[in-house]
Amino acid sequence: MTSPRGRFIVFEGIDGSGKSTQVEMLAEYLRSQGREVHVTRQPSDRFVGKAIRKVLSREVSIPPQALAGLFLADRYDHIIGEDGLLSKLDAGIDVICDRYFWSSFAYHGLDMEIQFVIDIHKEIFDLLTPDITLFIDILPEVSIQRIASRSEQRDLFEKESILSDVRQNYLAAFAKFPDVNIQTVDGSKSVEEVSKDICTLV
Repeated sequence: MTSPRGRFIVFEGIDGSGKSTQVEMLAEYLRSQGREVHVTRQPSDRFVGKAIRKVLSREVSIPPQALAGLFLADRYDHIIGEDGLLSKLDAGIDVICDRYFWSSFAYHGLDMEIQFVIDIHKEIFDLLTPDITLFIDILPEVSIQRIASRSEQRDLFEKESILSDVRQNYLAAFAKFPDVNIQTVDGSKSVEEVSKDICTLV
């Protein structure tokens, strides 16, 4: 008897929204319910994903179009490559992913038309659409306050004016997919309240 397919759960939000914390809290909750869970992120920790992180940390500089292409390549590898996401889902494992193609629509949409970024992701969309996308929504000024409290160096997109545009791009992109399961979560609440809301939605 084959295992039922796992659920593909994606977290989205501007930098500082608390995604990473909520990813781990949801994974812990699902495991407590007897589910097998794989936690991952994009860019991935695979070959192309590591190259992308060098760009985001400003270690190297490439044109925005090239960066968008790298993200696309990373997603193909992450999904259908050896031990990729599809193989885990087919084995009945729930996959929680910190960022997915929605992030490309929102962030790469700063430098090019959102529709272009959506179009080049059509095959990815057909390959693997999230069962649920959880968009943790916070105001950019709150995001910057949280980022400023970190000791680490800011990445390429961590400025309030940029994050304001990114948030608007997220909302514009979501509006283009009314039939996809996208749930907005109020990220201004306490960590525990946000986690409770997410567990209820999932």
